[in-house]
Amino acid sequence: MLLEIMNHCGNAPKMERVIELTIALAKKDINLIYPHVSKDFIWRIVGSDKETKLYELVQEFTNITTITKLTIENALSHGNGAMCEGTVTFEGGNVFYFCNVVKYTSTTKNASVQELHTYYIENKVY
Repeated sequence: MLLEIMNHCGNAPKMERVIELTIALAKKDINLIYPHVSKDFIWRIVGSDKETKLYELVQEFTNITTITKLTIENALSHGNGAMCEGTVTFEGGNVFYFCNVVKYTSTTKNASVQELHTYYIENKVY
C-alpha cells in the first residue's frame, strides 16, 4: 500500500496515535491496532447500522476491499478526541474521502481509543 502522510511536528501524541490507527486499519493489521484501542473498542461507519467491536475486526477485514493508497492530509487532537482525514484508493480504483474521528478513554497522552467513527464520501466526477 502506498502511504502519503502529512508533515507534522511529531509532538502531539494523540494526533500521532489517530494517524497510526488509521494506517493499521487500512493495512488490516490487527497486531498494529491492539496497542491503540481499549478492550471495549467500537468502530462505527457513519451512515450505516454497522458497529464493529474489537473481537469482530478480523472477521470484518475479510469484507473490506483492499486499500492500495492512503493519503492523510490533516490531523488534529484536543482533550479526549482526535481526527484525521484524507483519501483512500481501493483495489479497482474507487477513491473515497474519509474522516476518522476518535474518542479516547481519557485526556491523558497515552489513553486508548474507545470509539472510532469513520465518514466516507465517494469521489465522483460529475
